[in-house]
Amino acid sequence: MSPLKTLASILVLFITLGILAAVFPKNGISVFNVTLRFPSLASLFPEKQDTPQEPAEDPEKAIQRMLEETRQREFSVYADSLHFYESFFKKGATRFDLPNNDPTWFDRFFLHLELASLEDKVVHILHYGDSQIEEDRISGTIRENLQEIFGGSGPGMLPPILEVPSMTTSHWNSGDLERFILFGLKEQEASHNRYGPLAQLANLNGSASIHIKKRPNREKQFPHVGEYSQIRVLTSANSQISISLSYDSTYIENEGDPEKEKKKKRSVMAPNPKVENFEMLRVYQWLLPQPTDVARLKLSGSGEIYGISLDGNHGVALDNVPMRGSSGTIFHRIDKDLLQESYDALNARLIIMEYGGNLVPGTHKGNVEWTKKIITRQIQTIQKVNPNADILFIGPADMAKQINGQLQTYPGLSLVIKALREVCEENGVAYWDMHRVMGGNGSMQKWVKRTPALGHTDYIHFTRQGASHIGNLFSSSLKTYYDFFKFRDAHKIDDDKLNDIRAFVDSLKTKTPDSTIKSSMTIQGEQ
Repeated sequence: MSPLKTLASILVLFITLGILAAVFPKNGISVFNVTLRFPSLASLFPEKQDTPQEPAEDPEKAIQRMLEETRQREFSVYADSLHFYESFFKKGATRFDLPNNDPTWFDRFFLHLELASLEDKVVHILHYGDSQIEEDRISGTIRENLQEIFGGSGPGMLPPILEVPSMTTSHWNSGDLERFILFGLKEQEASHNRYGPLAQLANLNGSASIHIKKRPNREKQFPHVGEYSQIRVLTSANSQISISLSYDSTYIENEGDPEKEKKKKRSVMAPNPKVENFEMLRVYQWLLPQPTDVARLKLSGSGEIYGISLDGNHGVALDNVPMRGSSGTIFHRIDKDLLQESYDALNARLIIMEYGGNLVPGTHKGNVEWTKKIITRQIQTIQKVNPNADILFIGPADMAKQINGQLQTYPGLSLVIKALREVCEENGVAYWDMHRVMGGNGSMQKWVKRTPALGHTDYIHFTRQGASHIGNLFSSSLKTYYDFFKFRDAHKIDDDKLNDIRAFVDSLKTKTPDSTIKSSMTIQGEQ
């Protein structure tokens, strides 16, 4: 059958059914006991019924709902990382105790470090401390770790006369130099208070030589301590001193001949230095055409010399400033104008104060308030002369002595730690608890027994290995805060957004077990 005939047949069928539906009685036809009915036209062709619909969502509310869903998906991505960081900030044994428990406290310092690399500047960190940091111990490790991250080279600022040898830098002098220090015996002090940033000076009256070089066989442990290209000498503004510099320059012998080509060094005289004058300070500066690890200074005349800084042309420098026997209670005695000018000249942006060990033996409940008062005075002195710098206090390590025939932690240690922590909180200063980092009371005995030993048998001082270990723990903790800084910067997380993410994480905690949002990363040293 053709398609046309099929269509005609269907139309005839529908017409026939329509006629039957129209003429067929509504009540049907009764045949015997059976009533026959034919469907009505209405049932065959029902009218279209309106389907009920949900009321349309308000467009503005729909947009807000979608934005919120997007925000929550974004927050869920950040939540795991944030949980890791903030768990460390609250529970990590190596964490910093920061004012108001604010993990963004280091942001200003990190910004200075990043700008230094971009603007070819050097940011100085001054690491003051007692005998625990002699020989550039602890400081050398921290310096190396920070220079690896932020760039920089050289040992930082050294005194004109170095009494205790450094494990990173050889340093010797000869001639008419006399040393004065503020942290020693009374007869070692000068007749005035112009000590500069190292709390010491060398008085020149005649001629002298100072030689500084990187220690050999330290390249693997301290690869950045050499290769300095910026050398500065800080003297008194009224000094009458002439200074010349020679340094070792690397050249290629038989360049172009692979069989005979060798790297060699020769002594080169630097041009006259650039001189920058302040009211109380004069700075002699050389910018070398290539880095060196050997510098020789010849001086003549008369005047005071406060320090010699050997740095790269950008990045970070860390100055090791040990004060044997000191409790760090001498800063208020340094001429404040000279100290301020020195910090400005160095671009000092972080001051580390590592003291407390020498306070422990004599501290008891009767004099702990005096301890707080005198340390507060030192911190406020530095804050006043250098408001652009942050201050970080490293508390004392565990210390043990014989008590009733047994080695026990000094009773005064807990009092000193509590006092220092309170002073830091009250004055907006960060605190790093070295006693907690070590493991608390009794930890020094364990460090002494380790192989290799991390502590000396005086149960007070670290070995070089122990000092390096402490330096690495400190650096690792600081890097965690820097990673948090970079995490927030990468994702444009400001304070408001950070608080929103925290609120989101807290809301998850109320709905689900903590294990479902806890980071898979393990925080070492939690306690």
